[in-house]
Amino acid sequence: MLKRSLTLFLTALILLLSACGTTANGSSGASAAAPSSFTIAYQPGLGAVTIVVLKQQKTLEKLFPNTKFQWKVVFSGSAVREAMIADQAQLGTLGIPPFLVGWDRGFDWKVLSASTRSDSWLVTKNPRIKSLKDFGPNDKIGVVAPDAQQAIALRKAAQQQLGDAHALDKNLVTISSADGEQAYLSGLLAAHLSGSPFQQREVAAGGRVIFHTQDAFGPVGAGVVALRQSFYDQYPDFVNKLYKSYLEAADFASKHHAQAAQYLSQDQAGGGTPAQFKELLDGPTLEFSPTPTGLIAYASFMKTIGLTAKVPASAKDIELPTLNGAGS
Repeated sequence: MLKRSLTLFLTALILLLSACGTTANGSSGASAAAPSSFTIAYQPGLGAVTIVVLKQQKTLEKLFPNTKFQWKVVFSGSAVREAMIADQAQLGTLGIPPFLVGWDRGFDWKVLSASTRSDSWLVTKNPRIKSLKDFGPNDKIGVVAPDAQQAIALRKAAQQQLGDAHALDKNLVTISSADGEQAYLSGLLAAHLSGSPFQQREVAAGGRVIFHTQDAFGPVGAGVVALRQSFYDQYPDFVNKLYKSYLEAADFASKHHAQAAQYLSQDQAGGGTPAQFKELLDGPTLEFSPTPTGLIAYASFMKTIGLTAKVPASAKDIELPTLNGAGS
């Protein structure tokens, strides 16, 4: 059902955009130096730190003064995908699985860079639930989307521990991380699988971690930065400068935790205090690397469970030239 719904939605939008020949500035003509407008879609939380640094420092606005930049906050990778398919955003940060679902359905986007590498936790405060086998049919698990990276990792764990990747599908409830945290704390969810800073606050409130996403796939990249191939072809100089600015922002965030934490707290997608974000940035769980990992591992697993129909021959097939085939 999930696969069919995603197929119908994505196919319709992709066909519509192909017929219209939509581009960022409404023209399909010759290459220009930069688009007249450019929208970046991202999700709340610690993983957005590099994008938030770019936003708060107005790096792109200074570099491209004739381009109007907009910043679109959404609450799942599937929402990032839908915004980009509808041309409501030209660049987005999202998990590997929702990116692969769009690629599998024919959307012409590719990976510009990895975003951040981190670990997500399945947190519960129910004393009865000590492992995945203890979830009953009425025990709800909050995730941001059925095809979110956390949800796919949970299916991998269900396959490993329960013998069926879909054993917990009916337990999953789609909810934003912020709303999921509140639902978990109030007892409406038996468990919550999100990310930082939500999971740390849940543990601080008495929760227990019963599953780490890195246990399913290893310490692979948690996110990618995606852009349409056609946009890159039209604006290669703009994209390469944007990529360089992104790397510089990631380097800044990795070395200036106090200032980056302040930016996250100021941003509408922050969801925490400067002290809370600094503590997370100071910790060992978040890594900055432009090289995506886990692309093929996730694609192979998603095909085996019927969520996608194909696997890239290599990571290079779904990467932009910025990466030079470095991913895996």
